[in-house]
Amino acid sequence: MCGISGFCSLNKVSVKKEFLSDMIEVQNHRGPDSNNFYYNKHVGLAHNRLSLIDLSDNANQPFYQDNYVLIYNGEIYNFLELKKELPRTVYRSNSDTEVLFNCLKFWGIEKTLNKIQGMFAFAWYDISKDELVLVRDRIGIKPLFYGVDTNNCLWFASEVKAILKVSKFEPDPVEMLLSPIGGIVEKSKEKTLWNNLKTLTPGHLLVIKNGEILKKEYFNIKNYVNENEYNRLNKSTLSEVTDEFESIFDNSIQKLLISDAPMGAFVSGGIDSSLIASFAAKHQKDLKLFTANVVGKHSEISAAKLLANTLNKDVYQYRFEKEMAIRDITNVTWHYEAPLVVHFNALPFSNVAALARNENVKAVLTGEGADELFLGYPKLLTKKYERLIRFPYTILNKIYNSVPQLKSYLNKNEGSGGLSTLHELAVQGFDRQILRKENLSTYDFLGKKEQLQHYLSMQMINEGIISLLWRNDRMGMMHSIESRFPFLDEKVIQFSMNLPVKFKIGRTKSFYNYKHPFLIDKQIVRNLGKRSLPKKLFTKKKNGFPMHALRNMSVKPELFYNGVFADLMKLSRVQINHMTEKNSYTKYHIALIAMFEIWGRLFVDNRSKEEVNSLALRSLSIEE
Repeated sequence: MCGISGFCSLNKVSVKKEFLSDMIEVQNHRGPDSNNFYYNKHVGLAHNRLSLIDLSDNANQPFYQDNYVLIYNGEIYNFLELKKELPRTVYRSNSDTEVLFNCLKFWGIEKTLNKIQGMFAFAWYDISKDELVLVRDRIGIKPLFYGVDTNNCLWFASEVKAILKVSKFEPDPVEMLLSPIGGIVEKSKEKTLWNNLKTLTPGHLLVIKNGEILKKEYFNIKNYVNENEYNRLNKSTLSEVTDEFESIFDNSIQKLLISDAPMGAFVSGGIDSSLIASFAAKHQKDLKLFTANVVGKHSEISAAKLLANTLNKDVYQYRFEKEMAIRDITNVTWHYEAPLVVHFNALPFSNVAALARNENVKAVLTGEGADELFLGYPKLLTKKYERLIRFPYTILNKIYNSVPQLKSYLNKNEGSGGLSTLHELAVQGFDRQILRKENLSTYDFLGKKEQLQHYLSMQMINEGIISLLWRNDRMGMMHSIESRFPFLDEKVIQFSMNLPVKFKIGRTKSFYNYKHPFLIDKQIVRNLGKRSLPKKLFTKKKNGFPMHALRNMSVKPELFYNGVFADLMKLSRVQINHMTEKNSYTKYHIALIAMFEIWGRLFVDNRSKEEVNSLALRSLSIEE
């Protein structure tokens, strides 16, 4: 919905008011409809507004009343119900912002966070107590960064670049060098590429008072797991659980359609976005559909058109040619604030967002979350059969183990080859491994094998969804478009956490998909899709927004001359030329480093977007 930013001097030293205007300017794309700030010398709160609920000036922020100040980014979907529960008071707007303000004022932080449903990042300042609280939503849909600089001032913002505009934070060379490996920045719940700058962990809040910062967890997804609920669902039939899911999902769609501004839906023709669009179209007749037509062998436009015809709607398409990736890569990286290594499809995504904005749409429904909650990724389906799949390797490994010298010679991971994996895990703080130990016990009422399978959805929400939310927020908000996620509604997540795996992974006698031949992914989602969608759509295999990407990229050595990577690694031009020579190293790995270089020139060397874009156009190309 918006962008928030601000500061709090821990020493209560006066900070320049102008810094708030600077931060507002940097984040203007997040909320161009209005902007303003609150300032009292050592505390400042700034807001960029994208108006969606109550478009009048009465809903502008900061919301300031009775010794309290609120700046807020997001949507509280149950605000009308909460308004009825609150003490009677005079409202000056019809916004969810004012309802959130009164929840915090009358109920306090703890009760409010127990009751609100939605996506949010907000700052709540109690003037009389001189206490500032920063809060991020349960799953981490809305971003919030913070850090304390050398002047002992805490800065926070929806985007890192707003903080860097007004304060000095040094890049972390270790994190930088490892950032092309697996996209560790986009996937982290806490880390950034800068020393002392962090992401506020989902489900957490910060309390800043008397010069101290206290971080608290207020939500953990494992709290949704309920043995009685699991047992109840386990006794149900597929038809019965599909009925229940339909009711929960439809309620989620209706809540997320609340808006006083035009809304749309991003669709690919896949089951997740198609299901969302089919339900949303029942409740909103003027819903607009948008899709990226990645021209060529990766195009899915026929499926998107089939959906549009089924719903009797037009679909607005952005024709994305592979050459456009190089055209857009610098500007997208600027908004992405990380090397573009995990979701290269952020490039066409950004153009679809621009298309939606050109059609006067401000918010869109999108399908993220279904694969994580209902096991839609092929690797999750085959996890149970991993031992069988790895059987030939297991036999050979036993033979190699009988001759240690042979094993050491053939298995690179026995030497230093596996060190990069250890580095990646260390940079991530071993989050997956620690969370696995802590959270597996949540399913203690199940057998060991069942525990592991049921934990997969929790694991994917804890880590897999993070980079997708990063992509959607950045690529949407660069064009002032808010993404809303029906599959990430609290009730849908709670349902999924207790849903037996037998309803997520189905079995079939037919050859369903070469990646999982006799297994049906997201069975309950596809089963619900049968009720309103053509067979081609509810059986469509997962493609993952394919396009010509890093494996198709050619990189000229010029990109690295006098650049960030060469400086970090102390490489000469001769060495750079060797690194980029054809057949010296894989094209994919050079492209990963190229993505790091684009980011580095923008955020480490502080080169202009125009200069970096010119270099990218000369140095990069996408081939078949």
